[in-house]
Amino acid sequence: MSNLLNNSMNNKFLVCIDSDGCAIDSMTVKHEKAFGPAFVEVWNVTNEKKIPILDEWNKLNLYSLTRGINRFQGLLAILTSNPEFVDHKQLITFEKWVKTTKALSAESLREKYEETGLEIMAKALEWSDLVNAKIEALPLAQPFDGVKETIELIKTKADIAVVSSANFAAIKEEWEKCGLFKSVDYFFSQADGSKSECISRLLSEGYNQEKTIMVGDALGDYKAAENNQVWFFPILVSKESVSWLDLKYTYLPLFLNQQFNEKVQEELFSNMKENLS
Repeated sequence: MSNLLNNSMNNKFLVCIDSDGCAIDSMTVKHEKAFGPAFVEVWNVTNEKKIPILDEWNKLNLYSLTRGINRFQGLLAILTSNPEFVDHKQLITFEKWVKTTKALSAESLREKYEETGLEIMAKALEWSDLVNAKIEALPLAQPFDGVKETIELIKTKADIAVVSSANFAAIKEEWEKCGLFKSVDYFFSQADGSKSECISRLLSEGYNQEKTIMVGDALGDYKAAENNQVWFFPILVSKESVSWLDLKYTYLPLFLNQQFNEKVQEELFSNMKENLS
């Protein structure tokens, strides 16, 4: 568990919150300015293919049910639908690594490259490093409108855990700069395991599933909540500020009064699927 700030569990309720693209307005800019452009550079995409590739990348990672997938899963999807960029046999090896590795990380990929010496592994590593460099050069992201006031209200009623697959140093910097770091009781980042595993660890500390909710913007966040049988509230893409105010004024009171039920959950998840279709 990263940066455990308070283990007293004074509050009965627990609100888990994703960071990138959910509380912090950082996801769209990272894909538009880093992930997609880095692919164009490393794979030498021609001008005529550049816009279609960037549009495909953004659709896959921002505006569909695959939103929020791991970077290497996204890379595999793009290479699979654009086979002219890669040798078929090497793509099969890369696909096998993506689907079977215990950690979808640059470290794991580097080990696979050292084992195989394949060009696709080398280029995937080059791409990932370039993505990181481009992200570091971006201006510091800010919370969506409505986030700060909603989190400040949540803090008076519940414990808060940031459950994110981002790097902890980046999460810490963003949450400190916007003045929300001290409102959070627990921070989980990519080094702590999957979001599902992180929620499970929190529940093992004694939190009640019925009094725990995950706030997220992607299907993976919903699955992490579902795997742990806790509630889920979606932050809708392109409607983030409205979603946070809906949480503050409508759904947080339902949750705290234990009136958040299966019917409410199904309705919210349906809205999320429609938003990402």
